[in-house]
Parts: sequence; C-alpha cells; structure tokens
Amino acid sequence: MSDTLAQNPYAAPSSALQEQHGNQVPSIEEALSRGYDFSIGGLLSESWGLLKGTKGIILGGFIVFYIAMFVIAFVLGMGTALLGLAGGEENMGMMITSQIVSTLLITALTYPFMAGLMMIGIRRAAGQPLSFNEIFSHFGRAVPLIITALVMTLLVYLGMLLLLIPGIYLSIAYLLAIPLVVERGLSPWQALEASRKAITQHWFKVFGLFFVLMLIMLLSMIPLGIGLIWTLPLLIVTMGVLYRTIFGVLPPSN
Repeated sequence: MSDTLAQNPYAAPSSALQEQHGNQVPSIEEALSRGYDFSIGGLLSESWGLLKGTKGIILGGFIVFYIAMFVIAFVLGMGTALLGLAGGEENMGMMITSQIVSTLLITALTYPFMAGLMMIGIRRAAGQPLSFNEIFSHFGRAVPLIITALVMTLLVYLGMLLLLIPGIYLSIAYLLAIPLVVERGLSPWQALEASRKAITQHWFKVFGLFFVLMLIMLLSMIPLGIGLIWTLPLLIVTMGVLYRTIFGVLPPSN
C-alpha cells in the first residue's frame, strides 16, 4: 500500500485495493477492475468512529425535510378535501389531479434529499468538510435521480415477481446507484450498472453488512426509538464508507 494511503486515517486497513494512482481518484472502470474488500466488523467500527460531528447534520436534515413534507401534504390535503366537499364531476377531476401532483412533488423532493444524506456520509467517510447545505443541494438532479429510483424499483419489483431471489439480489446490488448519479454524474442506467457490478463482487458480504445494520436499527427502536439518534446516522455513514471503499471519492467541487 502506498505511503499516502498508509497515512490516511480513513482508509480501510483491511483493503489493499484502496491504492490510487498518485492522488488521483480511480475512474468507475478502474474501481470496478481493481476490486475491493472489507470486513463487516471493521467497516461498522470505522463508521461508528466517524459519527461525531455528523449526527446533528443528518438528524437536522431529517427534521427539516419532514416538516417540509408535512406542510406540503397538509396544504394539498386541505385543497383536495375542499374540492371533495364542493362536489361535482369537475371537482372530482381536480381532486385526482391534486393527488397526482402531490405524489409527484413528494417524489421529486424525496430522492434529491436521499442523495444529499448519502453525500454527507460519503464526505464524512472521505474526511472532507461537511455542510448542512449539502443535504439540500442536489435538487437540480431531481430528474435523473427520480428516473434512477423508478427504474430500480421496477426492476426489483419484477425480480420479486419472477423468482423472488432476483429481486433480493437487485435490491442489494443497486444500493449505491443514487450517490453515483450525484457524486460521479452518471446517467441512471450507468449508475445502476456500476453499483450492480461493484456490489456483485462481494454481494453476500454487503448483504450481511446491511442485515446487521437493520438488526441494530430494529433494536434501537425498542426504547421509544431513542436509539435512532445514533443508528440512523450510523446507517448513512456506513453507506458512505462502503461507497468510498469501492469507488473512492472525488474532491468537493467548491
């Protein structure tokens, strides 16, 4: 391993595949061809150690987002209810239109928000500066993010209908598609394929990682959900560390 990486406190110590050409972050093709490896315990331990200074940003982002979602849903819901009280065929059509607009608007806001959260985890994993604004700075990519999510959902659903196993495989294999659209600027299909090809190299280990994470989160919900203050940020940071281990992270654009 190079001296540069040996001095990097965020480099996964068990992976000899984090080496880069000088200080250059590998391209997607290079990242896929070089391979990677990690231990579930080691990756979770590193992620836990990176939570300090991250929890407030992630939890604050969730609070702001859900307040915004509540306000939007309340306003559109009130409008739909008033149209229903007014009655009439024209108003029924407007009610249906209002519900469709509400669904599209919430979807358009949700996936850029998810991408922003994932980028917080990725920035933290790479030792880059964190900013609360990062969470809400990717709405300009709403269209490719929504397309990515829709194609991903469709393929996973079809896989579940066929033999169940393909759906389970794809649900894990596509975990990193959303951040690839944002961090590397890939098209929806490129992001889905890059995520699938990368995670397939260690699919069972990635499945085991998120299975353990889900168990931790379920246990953390038992005492009135208080434990989610730690485990929800842990999920985000763990995805960031996994992403960095596989693909590396480009420097911030600004």
